[in-house]
Amino acid sequence: MAHAVVSSRENRKLLKRRKFKDTKALMKFHSGKTELEFKEVTPEELKRIKADIRLRAKKEAKRITLIYFLVSLVLLTLILILLNK
Repeated sequence: MAHAVVSSRENRKLLKRRKFKDTKALMKFHSGKTELEFKEVTPEELKRIKADIRLRAKKEAKRITLIYFLVSLVLLTLILILLNK
């Protein structure tokens, strides 16, 4: 029990040493808006980038569909083999 009393006393001392007693004030003081800077591109370049992103997304979707199909086929084959035994 004595350790609990000593521990709470030390914690109170630490709290008194804080420079910012309110953590919200601390956050308001240090948080500032972050300004984002993006590269400026021409409209033609932007169209090319968008087309490239769309092409990659289509390839990824086809790849994922093929993987699901193959996994389903393997699982179905395993189930049929197990049921026939």
